[in-house]
Amino acid sequence: MNTQQLLCFVCVADRLNFTKAAEELFLSPPTVTHHIQTLEAELGTALLIRNSKMVRLTEAGQGFYNDAKEILAKIEIARKKMQDAAHTEVRLFHIGCTSSTELRYLKETLRILGQKYPGFSPVLHVQDYFSLKKMFEAEQLDVMLCTRNMIYKLPNCEFHPVARAVLYAVLPKDSPLAAKGELRFDDLKDQRVLTLHPKMVPFEQSSRLREWIIDHSLNHMDIHCESDRAGILLAECGYGVAIFPEFYTVDLPDTLTRLPFEKDCQPLAFGIACRKQGKDEYTREFVANFPTQAK
Repeated sequence: MNTQQLLCFVCVADRLNFTKAAEELFLSPPTVTHHIQTLEAELGTALLIRNSKMVRLTEAGQGFYNDAKEILAKIEIARKKMQDAAHTEVRLFHIGCTSSTELRYLKETLRILGQKYPGFSPVLHVQDYFSLKKMFEAEQLDVMLCTRNMIYKLPNCEFHPVARAVLYAVLPKDSPLAAKGELRFDDLKDQRVLTLHPKMVPFEQSSRLREWIIDHSLNHMDIHCESDRAGILLAECGYGVAIFPEFYTVDLPDTLTRLPFEKDCQPLAFGIACRKQGKDEYTREFVANFPTQAK
């Protein structure tokens, strides 16, 4: 059984005339007859009754007619899908993040691009900063979510800020410090401090915060956390006060609270890094549709 046989049968069944069916299919009447006879032989039953005066469907032919039309319709749908796929340009779009927390900011942007470009296929890389930096320099990433400090001195790179993130101290609600409206350096002089490992948020430039962290760690058993979620867990378990950028302090457990830390410190600029040259339509759309208040 093949498509041509089904087409000939359906067309003759619709017209009840071999000559008209042959003209519509651009075939000769003997060819149409041959295809239908072959189909009947494969099915082991007669589908049509024909003589010099009339053509009509047998009972078996009437039952097979709808099946044949359904098969042809599915073949046509499959053919169109393959044609559409062949004409759709698949574009792998590589996005770098240093934390799974940052993935939440991608949701709306990826939804928009997926609807606008059928061939758009995002690939997410959650790696430490140094791995992402190597990938970016090797042009293996299209964009990277990061702070401005993270791309300091990175060649051929431009930064699109989307949010200014102040620092927050994360600590248990039952901590004596939780009653304060905000925390300052002096409040933590006797506290163990939990910070993100420099490979996640490196300090490429000198800053008051960087100097304080280095000085504080000389006299305390401070912990550099491998991820934001690890730092939140350690804070919840009483291992110290976590000092994190704002976007890492969302969705805290009920046992924790967050307080602004050193409000006069320069906020971190969080945004999108991409290459200065060679930005394609997808990169421009990604930047244009990224939420500008990623908090």
